[in-house]
Amino acid sequence: MIHSCSGSSLPSSSGSSQSSSPTSIGMKQTERKFSRILLDDFYSDQSILITGGTGFVGKVLIEKLLYEFPEINKIYLLMRAKNGQPLHSRLSEMFENNAIFERLRLSDRDFHKKIYPINGDINLPGLGINPIDLAELKRNVSIVFHSAATIRFDEPLKYALTVNTLGTKRIIELSKKFINFKSFVHISTAYCTVDRSNIEEKVIFEPIDPDKIFEMSDWIDDDTIDHIAPMLYRGRPCSYHYTKSLAEHLLAQEVINGFYSRRVITNKNYEDDCKDEDEDGDVKWRPFPAAIVRPSIITPSWRDPIPGWIDNYNGTTGFMVVLGKGVLRSMHVHKDYLCDLIPVDVVINTCILSAWYASTVYYSQQTFPKTLTIQSTESSTRNSDVFVVNCVSGPSNPITWDEIRRIATPLMFRYPSEEIFRVPFVRYHRSKYLNQLNVLLEHTVPAAIIDFVFKFFGLTPILNQVYEKVHRSTSALEFFTTNEWTFVSDNMQILSNELNRSYREHRCNSKCSKHHQRIQSARESIDERFSIDLRRLIWKDYFKHYVLGIRKYLLKEDPGTISKAHNQMMMLVIDFNDSILSFRI
Repeated sequence: MIHSCSGSSLPSSSGSSQSSSPTSIGMKQTERKFSRILLDDFYSDQSILITGGTGFVGKVLIEKLLYEFPEINKIYLLMRAKNGQPLHSRLSEMFENNAIFERLRLSDRDFHKKIYPINGDINLPGLGINPIDLAELKRNVSIVFHSAATIRFDEPLKYALTVNTLGTKRIIELSKKFINFKSFVHISTAYCTVDRSNIEEKVIFEPIDPDKIFEMSDWIDDDTIDHIAPMLYRGRPCSYHYTKSLAEHLLAQEVINGFYSRRVITNKNYEDDCKDEDEDGDVKWRPFPAAIVRPSIITPSWRDPIPGWIDNYNGTTGFMVVLGKGVLRSMHVHKDYLCDLIPVDVVINTCILSAWYASTVYYSQQTFPKTLTIQSTESSTRNSDVFVVNCVSGPSNPITWDEIRRIATPLMFRYPSEEIFRVPFVRYHRSKYLNQLNVLLEHTVPAAIIDFVFKFFGLTPILNQVYEKVHRSTSALEFFTTNEWTFVSDNMQILSNELNRSYREHRCNSKCSKHHQRIQSARESIDERFSIDLRRLIWKDYFKHYVLGIRKYLLKEDPGTISKAHNQMMMLVIDFNDSILSFRI
């Protein structure tokens, strides 16, 4: 462990007063000084709250935090009870059955002892957390990663509002009660403002305040709110992107306003010295350091903890699966448009760095109100930017839909699935109507014929059901295959630069040679440990691991069966060529 000599990352309660034109009565301004500390020290001895910890992103986040920062104190996971299964049992099953935790198991057998499940639900008022757990969270948690969300594109607006927006508000309100609060990271989406062609790293406030939307959803029935939803979306394709934008709106308000605590904290026991006002009759102001990380289409891991790890069919992964099995033959795609993919480990590294940067660097550049008189609390607003990172690949390492097809298809021939329907091949059509005709000929008609044959022989017809799912998925993806955006992604480079700078410029007065050796070792390895430089990514190599990862981790197919599967596929190729030859003759 590397101990920084710069002290705590928390801002001091004192600061140099500055004269400024007051924007509200009784407001004083002060420049908050945050000490620059090393990333390892920032996470040392911290207790972290994670929502969505059992999801794809959450699992990678847990593994990375515990592997890279063994001196983390605790990780609390907000979890729901599921099918009557105890929370600890769910966690044990997750850790035992996932290859992603293999590296962590080898480095620390007892890593699971640092993970504490908290029974709660972001859909419930107060998150459904019992008083005992709530008191422990208030006492211990200092860093929050909010990943929980519903990512279904066809989700009704009212439910998506409850999970994605109101759930975020509830997590924010809980975080404001943490006495050791340091940083809040909200995982959003790069597509929350897809009504704009140029997506910058800033929050776009919605014209209707989120609280107004909550009120409306309370008294309007589901059918009515879904009817007016397109007017609220303003060019966005579904409830997911709109509700994630509303969540950003809420968080940005908290960052702009900070929060005002009536509790005076002591270094001994936070329950001992509590009073409503300080000596001047003012309410204590506390900053709310936060970051919004906006990933694009999240794909399997690039490097950590293992290349190609994936556990879901979301985004382009579903497309890759049905393409590899020969099920998908036609898509509505503008083939020369960019497809923005981001490996999950790059997303996680960005989140980890953003929590550190927001708390120790970014907000040191801001001017915050030191105190606010009780009478003027309701007028406490100021203009400021929340730290936003567009976690995307396009600006540094672009790839088009056509390049994906040209790279992936040969790899699917080389590493085929054990169960394929036809030879992997897909046509891209710029014309929607030509695609519909091709879908009829390549999907619907063959499925109907084969299902008829299945019925005739007393077998269960399945192909029509398969293609219904495929068409739903490709329909949801169509908005992204026929549109293109320009992303600004300067903050990923800033994070990388600041990380290297902090270790390069670190100075220590320690006379311990071992300490200096650890510092030097960290300087040499920190960029590799938390790499977010996508210029190093070679797409051909990445897609090889993508295809193999789907086969091994998602389809649960033994790598030893690749040769047999390849021989079976070659028989399909021969049959296909014979059919074409016979047709021509």
